[in-house]
Amino acid sequence: MTDADHRFVPVHTLSNRFEADALLQALEQEGIPTLLRTFEETPYDGLFVSQRGWGLILVPEGLLTQAKETVRSLASEIESRRLYTDPEDVDPLLWKTLREMDSASVSASAMVRFDESRRAYRVPFLDVELLCFIDEERIEIDGPSTIHRLNFELVLAVLHYLLEAQLKPLVGQWVSEKDLPGGELFFRGPHAIPTDRLLGLFGRNPDLFRRAAERLGGSPVPMADAGYRLWAFPRTPILFLLWQGDDEFEPALHLRFDRSITEQLHTLDTLWALMNVVCRSMKVAGKLIQDESDA
Repeated sequence: MTDADHRFVPVHTLSNRFEADALLQALEQEGIPTLLRTFEETPYDGLFVSQRGWGLILVPEGLLTQAKETVRSLASEIESRRLYTDPEDVDPLLWKTLREMDSASVSASAMVRFDESRRAYRVPFLDVELLCFIDEERIEIDGPSTIHRLNFELVLAVLHYLLEAQLKPLVGQWVSEKDLPGGELFFRGPHAIPTDRLLGLFGRNPDLFRRAAERLGGSPVPMADAGYRLWAFPRTPILFLLWQGDDEFEPALHLRFDRSITEQLHTLDTLWALMNVVCRSMKVAGKLIQDESDA
């Protein structure tokens, strides 16, 4: 092998995680090895540093020309369609299907309320309530919030939850994302649960972790050095488990799910999108608490 086979060089600056997913998959199909380097420097993943972008894709220098051609054709499509960035990018078939479903059945299955006068489902999400207007095909946060913002991932997760949730009890068994069917292969690389973005903030500050979790409506559990149960949606509880770092061990943060979660959200893509949103909310909550303490 030549030096060019070992030396990785940048081929594309990314706008967001979904663009990364699409391009990495395309390059993999072409047999081109890749490395992903992210620049998550702000609490709001997606409000990127304009000079640097969200991250970089790197490829072997010897395959740079081939990789550029692969990226060029797909990146232009992503840019023209604003793929996976705006709530309006959500497949309109999801809205159509939801409108055609019986609201009473959806409400019972998802444990939400349907506001007949406004034609909107009221969906509890962490510490707020979301209004899902099925005729207007839009979602809004009910009331002011300094933590949450609407984006493609959140809208996608809400719609899939309303469409897929089932009238079934929790199993009561906590599992990692790798324990879910297909999770061992799916939740790695660009699909890894983004807990790494939280470790720098909470890893050696469990009190800040507790305060952030409680601001999002979390309840403490006697697990790890600090553990909290949060309700992303009414049938999808999530455990955040923090092991505090010290001089000998690095901090660690892991998520756990009730084993029934794949019955409430049928695809791992949707669960991954929801975890991006929840982890971002945790980070924003922590940053806000820090700012309030410094003021």
